[in-house]
Amino acid sequence: MKKRFRYLTYILASIALISAIFLTKDKIAEAANRVYLNETNLTLETGHYKTLKVYGSNLKPTFKSANNRAATVSSSGRITAKGWGSTTIYTYVGNKTLRTKVTIVQINKKNVTLKPGDTSALTLWGANNTVKWKSNNKKVATVSENGLVTATGNGTATITASFNGKNIISKITVIGLNHESKVLEYGGRFTLDTPNYGTVVKLKVEGTKDQAKWSSGNTRVATVDSNGKVTARGPGSTKIYASINGSSVSADIKVLQMQNSVLYLDEGETFKLNILGSNSDVIWMSNKRSVAIVDENGVVTGIAPGTAKIIAEIDGLLVRSIVTVK
Repeated sequence: MKKRFRYLTYILASIALISAIFLTKDKIAEAANRVYLNETNLTLETGHYKTLKVYGSNLKPTFKSANNRAATVSSSGRITAKGWGSTTIYTYVGNKTLRTKVTIVQINKKNVTLKPGDTSALTLWGANNTVKWKSNNKKVATVSENGLVTATGNGTATITASFNGKNIISKITVIGLNHESKVLEYGGRFTLDTPNYGTVVKLKVEGTKDQAKWSSGNTRVATVDSNGKVTARGPGSTKIYASINGSSVSADIKVLQMQNSVLYLDEGETFKLNILGSNSDVIWMSNKRSVAIVDENGVVTGIAPGTAKIIAEIDGLLVRSIVTVK
């Protein structure tokens, strides 16, 4: 009985082994006859391309796009993304029809120039709400889960939108000026032979090496050349603008002028000095009170023969008048 059972076990095992061998051969044969593509679900960015390849057949395939406005396909299987949306690429091999789903995406802004504090909304056209947003430099720009970019500091950052294994980028440039505001003096003097002290300031755009286009809001107050050199032209206030890639940053320029930068008085004579270009409070002082004094209202009195500097501190600037008492 035991021998019969053992023989039966051997027979069943042999049948299972033979069946496994035949099944494996069938699967190998099936795999050998399988025709397939290198891509069945593809995401492309507008303007990019991917070439389809057919495996498992020596027959020459033909290709067709269901939506040429989204993507075209050449006779060699090269898919070119034309516009955001979706289409199906059909590949015909003998009596087989293979399909490739193609999704074309496009970011609405490839290059964005901002100034600190500005925001800009990025959108990945053609994609759904599974897009993941990321900034490679949060010190320059951050991005929300909805694609809202916020400029945080001067420099450049790359915002990446990830969708279906595809990364689409937008370059963010955040610009600023080396001076947000500057006070200049027009027609001032440190000494009698040093005219126009403090009439010039050099502005520079930080965060990019791109060339800026400079302009002045009021050329009667200050002008600016193509290199950002600002020159005071008269008392008052204006803005100096630097425009780059459709974005503009500005500096506030105030120009002050001592109405009489050179003054001659007799002993005991008085004269009221005025500062043009600002209504701010003034602190007055004389560097040589034995020659001339000045009160809180800017009234100068000649005391004795000699030369003195009457100094007005206003808006962080020291403006001078050279007073000679005869």
